[in-house]
Amino acid sequence: MSRIRAVLAASLIGLTALTACSSSGDEPDSAPGGEKPASSPAPKPITGELSQAHLTQALLGNGETIPGYTVHGDKSTTDGPYCGPSDDDSTPGGWVRGSDVDYEYNGSTVNMASLNICLFDTAEDARSAYASWKGQETDKEQKPERPVGDENTLVINPGASDDTVHGYVRSGRVNIRVRIDGATGGDPSGAQAMLSAALKRLQQLQDGKPATVTAAEEQAGARQ
Repeated sequence: MSRIRAVLAASLIGLTALTACSSSGDEPDSAPGGEKPASSPAPKPITGELSQAHLTQALLGNGETIPGYTVHGDKSTTDGPYCGPSDDDSTPGGWVRGSDVDYEYNGSTVNMASLNICLFDTAEDARSAYASWKGQETDKEQKPERPVGDENTLVINPGASDDTVHGYVRSGRVNIRVRIDGATGGDPSGAQAMLSAALKRLQQLQDGKPATVTAAEEQAGARQ
């Protein structure tokens, strides 16, 4: 009888060890065929030396922004002061290059939106410019429902405005700003979708891929 008990105990120990090895991770080490299972890549901060063409491609064009908005004029090259605070006409430290675009709402210039992207030498330079961008109205700041980039802020009705939202994102060396004045500005999801789409387009370009993400897709995905 003692011999049988010893054999059963040894079998139990072996089975326990085998189970522990099989469940050491949340997912199996390999899929059928010996390949590791695919997983979605983590968002990458913008650290590369993006060209002027990259920054322009990342801007949302017609059919790529939120519904109702179309490009007003052309996508353009941004100068240094445009990447600093609105009340300062000096170029922020570490600025490299930028791009911007304005949008009409349903063919009207009464209520417009804008998007601009600024690249800096270092993440520290971008962080300093980001802080000056979003201003001091902390009581009007709101975190997006879905965090974007390394730092992100929505400012609802800045200054004395109504139905307006300004959104700001920093990712590595890049700052992105969206302004929606009136029209759909009462719904912050539009500004958030534009910020998210512009950043993902930059990430695609940094990886050597075409910029394909749209704000409409980001807004629809956030609502699911």
